[in-house]
Amino acid sequence: MQLEWPEPSTAAASTTTKEAETRTVLLQEYGDHGNWARHYSTVRVTLGTFFVTAATGMITLRWDNPQLAVALAAGGVLLIGVVLFMIFSYFTFYHMTEQLNIVDSYTAKLKAGSAAAKKPRLWDWRGTALPIAVFFVFAFAAFDVWWLQTKPKPSQVTHVTVPMKVQVGQQPEVSIDVPVTVTAP
Repeated sequence: MQLEWPEPSTAAASTTTKEAETRTVLLQEYGDHGNWARHYSTVRVTLGTFFVTAATGMITLRWDNPQLAVALAAGGVLLIGVVLFMIFSYFTFYHMTEQLNIVDSYTAKLKAGSAAAKKPRLWDWRGTALPIAVFFVFAFAAFDVWWLQTKPKPSQVTHVTVPMKVQVGQQPEVSIDVPVTVTAP
C-alpha cells in the first residue's frame, strides 16, 4: 500500500496524531531505503573487486604458460563477478529510486494545485553500473586473449665461470673456477 503524505499544515500544534505518524512512517521508509541502497552498494563493490582480482590472479599464476583452459576459467570467474555486480547494482538503484519517489511525492504534496503530480519514477538502467561492467568485460576479454596469444620466449641461457679461492685450515689457498649457468626469465 502506497502511503500518502498528509496535507502540509502551517501550525505544528494543529497536526493530528495520524498525520504525525504518517510523516514518521514515510521518513522511516526513506531512511530504510537509504540504508539498503548503501548496503547493496558496498556488497557490489566488494564482490566486483574480489572477482576482478581473482580472475586476473588466475592468469598471473600461469603467466609463463598460456593455456586455453586457464583463460576460459578466468573469463568464467569474471563473468560470475559481473553478474553479481549487476544484481547488486539493480538492488542499489532500486532503493535509490524508491527514495526519490518518496521525495517526489512529498514535493508534489507541498506544491499541490500549482503543478500536476509527478508519476513515480521507474528504475532505469542508465543510472546503473552497466557501462562500467561492459567496459570491464571488454577490457578483461582483450587482456585474456592477448595473454593467450603470447608465446613464451625461449629462455636465454648464459654460462659463466666464477673464480673462487678456497683455503681449508693451514693448507695453501687454492683457486677454483666454478661454472655457473644463468637462465633469464
